[in-house]
Amino acid sequence: MSRLHKTLLSASVALLGLNGCGGTPPPETEVASTQQGVEAVALLPVPPGCLISSLDTDGDGICDIVETVLGTNPNLADTDGDRLSDYAEAYGIGGIDLAGLGSNPRKKDIFIEADYYPGLAPTQAMRNRVITAFANAPVSNPDGTTGITLHIVVDQQIAAADADSDLNPVWTDFDVIKGKYFAASRAPYFHYMLFANRYSGGNSSGISRGIPAHDFIVTLGFIGGGTELQLAGTVMHELGHNIGLRHGGNDDSNYKPNYLSIMNYEYQFYGFGIGGLNNVLDYSRVRVASFSEAAVNEGAAFSPVAPTTEADLAKISGLRFNDVQVTGNASVNLDFNNNTTIDAASYARDFNRSGAPNNVFPASQNDWLALAYDGGGQIGFAAPGLSQDLGREELFLVAPEKMEPCLTVDERTGR
Repeated sequence: MSRLHKTLLSASVALLGLNGCGGTPPPETEVASTQQGVEAVALLPVPPGCLISSLDTDGDGICDIVETVLGTNPNLADTDGDRLSDYAEAYGIGGIDLAGLGSNPRKKDIFIEADYYPGLAPTQAMRNRVITAFANAPVSNPDGTTGITLHIVVDQQIAAADADSDLNPVWTDFDVIKGKYFAASRAPYFHYMLFANRYSGGNSSGISRGIPAHDFIVTLGFIGGGTELQLAGTVMHELGHNIGLRHGGNDDSNYKPNYLSIMNYEYQFYGFGIGGLNNVLDYSRVRVASFSEAAVNEGAAFSPVAPTTEADLAKISGLRFNDVQVTGNASVNLDFNNNTTIDAASYARDFNRSGAPNNVFPASQNDWLALAYDGGGQIGFAAPGLSQDLGREELFLVAPEKMEPCLTVDERTGR
C-alpha cells in the first residue's frame, strides 16, 4: 500500500468515526457503487475509508467523506479539470499507477509516453526545458498552486528493425510502431510521442494527429536529432497541438506578429526572452490587441488586451519577425524591421509571407487558458459510461487528415 493510501486510510477512519459512519474500511478489492447510478464506477475497487453504501455525490468512485480527506471536490469527478478523474489520479485504474508517477487530483497533470529511434533518446536536460515551461504556466489549481505538472515518461527504444526511416503514409506506419510499443492500458491517460527520423518524405520537424490529439511525432532525426533547444521547442510545439493550440492560437494564421507563442513558427526553435532569461519556451501568456501590417509603429510596439497590461508585455523580449530576432520588448521601442533604430514614422511590412503588407491580425489569445486536455476524446475518465470529450460539437478543431506538416527544416543547415 502506498504512503498516500496509508495516510488516507488513517485519516478516513478517523473521519468515519467522527461522522458516525462507523466500521472499519472494507478491503481494497471490494466493489464501489455510486449514488448517481453510474454503472461504470461500480466496477472500481472501493478506496480505503469508503463503504459500499457511502455517499458519492459526483459518482467518481470516491465517497464524499474521503474526498474531504483528499481535499477534492465531492461535486466534481475531475477536481482540477485536467480530464483525469480524481479516482484515477489518487488510486489508478487498470494497473496504471498515476499517483506513483506523481499525479495530484488537485493540480493539473499531463502524461506523455516517449519512445525513440536508436540514437534519438531524449535527454533529461531537453525534457526539463519543456517540463519547466509547464511548471511556470500561469494556470491556477485547486490546491492553491500555479502551473501544470508535465510527466514525460521515457519508455523504450524502438528496435532498429522497426525504426522506419520514413513514416509514409505517416499514421499508417506510426500505428504499426504504436501497436507494438505503447500499452493500450495507458491510452486513456497518456499522450504518445515518438522521436523518429522523418515522415511523408519531407523535412518537417514534426506533426500532431489532429488538434487536439492523442499522438504526435518529433521528426528531427534526419538532421541528426537537432539541438537541445530545437528538440525541446518542437516537443512543446507538437504537444501544443495535442492540447488544442493552432499555429495562430485559436486560428491557423501562422507568423502572426502579435501572437507571442511557441506555436508561432518564429519561436519554435528559439523561444523568448522572459524575466532576463533567454530561449525560454512558452505558449502565449498575454493577450495582444489586433495588429495591422499597414501601420507598424515601432515606438508603441504592441497593445495589451485586459487583463494583460503594458507591464506584462514589457517582460517579453527576444521577439522575432521575418526570421530575424530584433531588439526591444513587446510594450515599447520594438525594432520590427531590424534596422537598428526606432523609426518615428509608421510603415508597412509583410510579416506572414502573404506577399502583401495589408493583413490585419485579430487580437491574440492567452494560450494557457485555452488548453483542451481530452486528446480529441481519447483522454478522459477511462471508465465505461463516463464521457471523455469536452462537449465540443466536433472532437477535433483540426481533423488529423487536415493537419499540415509543421516547420520545415533545411537538411543542410538544420534551420
